[in-house]
This record gives sequence, C-alpha cells and structure tokens, in this order.
Amino acid sequence: MSELSPISGQPPVTCRRIIVAGYGPVGRCVAEQFRSVGVHVTIVDTNPNTIHTQTKLGHTAVQGDVTDPHVLTAAGIEEADALILAIPNEDLAVKACQEARRLSPRIFIAARTNFVSRGLLATKAGADHVTIEELVTAEAMGSAVMRHFFDGTAKM
Repeated sequence: MSELSPISGQPPVTCRRIIVAGYGPVGRCVAEQFRSVGVHVTIVDTNPNTIHTQTKLGHTAVQGDVTDPHVLTAAGIEEADALILAIPNEDLAVKACQEARRLSPRIFIAARTNFVSRGLLATKAGADHVTIEELVTAEAMGSAVMRHFFDGTAKM
C-alpha cells in the first residue's frame, strides 16, 4: 500500500530543489521554510552583497536578473522542482514566469504580486500559484478586527 498525502489523498510529491528569486524578507522566509525540511535552495538576487554573504554562509546563490534565461539556467531551472518569485517588481515577476515556463514546462512556479490584475497576468504567463498582496493584507486586517471584537478580547 502506498502512502497518500493527507491533504489531497494523492501520492506525496517530492520537492528536492527550489529556486528562490529575490532574497529580501519574503524570499528569506520562504528559503528558511524549505531548508528546515531538507530542500536544497538556490538563491537568485541582483544584489552582489547578498550573493557574497549567502555564498559565505554556504548557500548556493546566483547573481542576476531572474528574467534572464542564462541566470535561470545557472540557477538550475531544468533540475528544480519549484521557482519562488519573491521579487517585489510585478512586471519582472510576470516576465520571469514566461521565461521559466519556457525553460522548464514542468516546474511549479509561485509568484508574488501586489494587485489582482498583475496576479491574473502572472497566471496567464505560467504561474501555478500567485500570492496577491492586496488580498493577503485584506484577509489579515479583517481577521485581526474579527478576533478583537468576536473572541472576547474587546472591551465594551
């Protein structure tokens, strides 16, 4: 009997290698989540200081623009299971989705956008999942106010 994922009821998917493009607060957090479960993370960032520091820490890092096919290839796009586009520039994220999908049709692409309209473009460009910051913010704010008023902590 094969093991099934408790979420989907399907055989579990193995994720061994990911690329995290953009190593600001979002990219760092995602990279640490994956490292903590033994996934190999390759960082792509335009900042040479970030690349130097992460390389000194023993992390795999490639300097460059994630929309550049040479940079994606150097980062191992053909072998990676997922590409996390944590870059804050929506236009570049959409372009990176297109290029990554062209280079690796099977890769799982998760992108970050600020607005629903750009999220739709990222999906059309090849993203499998898009986190839309304006929706995440709305959910977080609504939840905070709901907790304040409806979990018994509000002072009336």
